[in-house]
Amino acid sequence: MLVLLLIISCILCAVAYRVYGAFLTRRCQLDDERETPACSMSDGVDYVPARASVLFGHHFSSIAGAGPIVGPVLAALYFGIGPTWIWILLGAIFVGGVHDLGSMLMSVRNRGRSVAETTRTLVGENTARLFILFLIIALTYLIIVTLDLTANTFQSTPAVATASGWFVVMAVLFGLATRKATGSIKKAIIVFVPLTFAGLWVGNLFPAPDLGKDFWVWAVLIYCFSAATLPVNLLLQPRDFLSSTFLYAMLGLGIVGLLFANAPVQAPIFEGFYSPEANPGFLVPALFITVACGACSGFHSVVSSGTTSKQVRRETDIRRVGYGSMLLEGILAIFAMSTVAVLAPADLQDRNAVGIFASGAAVFLNALGIPLEYGREFTALTVSTFLLTSLDTCTRLCRFLLEELLDWSSLLSRYAGTLLVLAIPGFLAFQTFNGEPAWRAIWPLFGATNQLMAALALVTFIVYLKDQGIRYTFALIPTAIMLITPVAALFLMALDGAQPMLLRVISLGMLCLGLFVSVMSLSVVIKRPKAALAASQN
Repeated sequence: MLVLLLIISCILCAVAYRVYGAFLTRRCQLDDERETPACSMSDGVDYVPARASVLFGHHFSSIAGAGPIVGPVLAALYFGIGPTWIWILLGAIFVGGVHDLGSMLMSVRNRGRSVAETTRTLVGENTARLFILFLIIALTYLIIVTLDLTANTFQSTPAVATASGWFVVMAVLFGLATRKATGSIKKAIIVFVPLTFAGLWVGNLFPAPDLGKDFWVWAVLIYCFSAATLPVNLLLQPRDFLSSTFLYAMLGLGIVGLLFANAPVQAPIFEGFYSPEANPGFLVPALFITVACGACSGFHSVVSSGTTSKQVRRETDIRRVGYGSMLLEGILAIFAMSTVAVLAPADLQDRNAVGIFASGAAVFLNALGIPLEYGREFTALTVSTFLLTSLDTCTRLCRFLLEELLDWSSLLSRYAGTLLVLAIPGFLAFQTFNGEPAWRAIWPLFGATNQLMAALALVTFIVYLKDQGIRYTFALIPTAIMLITPVAALFLMALDGAQPMLLRVISLGMLCLGLFVSVMSLSVVIKRPKAALAASQN
């Protein structure tokens, strides 16, 4: 059964890329004759034109992270593999893909600026500032979560800490090797990809000493500051590209192993319309906000209109990088869902999504002759690598948004802005509430806030399409889905008396903020926009 689901998924995604991707290219009028900001505004730091293959690796590793793994695993546990599979597939093709491509297109057409900055041009100054504030709050929370998880991983698994340090060194060397001599990239890949994989061996041979969590928090903060301020093609871009090869290898080997494993499906197809473990517990909206990144993620809009749009060399690359990456992430999410299906109920008791994914993937890798222990270690290391990737990208993106909010762009803003972005996460990383890390107190908010971010980006995309005289009916249903489900989830969380007061207050605040931005943006659609974005480019 799993083999059939996987084959159907791969075929449908391939067909969607060729057919629906071509439709989006025509409808959105992607044109290579237009000069992209990466070329017209190239500065060697943030605006750097990149090959589509390299940019695909950077973008995919930035948006993937642990999201399309943790979300589908939890959704399969809560509601079964049936509804999880259906939403991942339909969501990636018709919702997430449109969202990612649209966000990237708007940014490329608006000098590489964020989706919120596009809102400023099309809707108004006040609405845009609230949108940017919404994004900064959401990204700051994401930084807090990934910072704590990364530091914990380095403390508990010293081999991962060493391997991650090795990856950073290889990324810098790879960036230096390809920065000036673009023709040497193929030779550099042949050299540095094997060296990157050697980090697995180096980490096991020389595990980091026991330095305590506080040390690793400081170390990761210093790394984030460096990654957010150095030229993008020196550390961030090459590191993401090399890190993505880990995911390609894990996903490729896992899928082949799944085809040969012939493992019995032990998880139910459908668990029911209500799960007491989900928050909120009902299938709708809980399924949508739990799967999150595997089908559609608001974080993708920030990446697409943040670092990626500043590196797009040709407009038609948007289809490959934006839409193609989302489809591949959907396949990764379906693979993650499959890891739940092959494990016995006893192996699912602790509800540790990363651990479940590693154990299930190890079953598939074992079909290829890879011992279960090594399979679990390789998979866990791959996930840990992407936590760090999401963290450094998120820091840079948050700095971009802060600069837009304050209209502050200079050499000083690059460094001072990054320090401001990391100040709150750095402080909260050392705090605990009732013996638990600070971020866990408001963890249920992540899925709903993330989905509402996607809704705001899609609403802005509709405004942009109408402003440009492009028919936007294809974006209406995705926008409605992404607007209704997180609003319902935040509303239920705010009313739930069993939730901590902090969670309820923040839920209500983010709900009001998101609704205000949506209403103000949609009011422009009802009226006749004045082609403000086009005017701003002339």
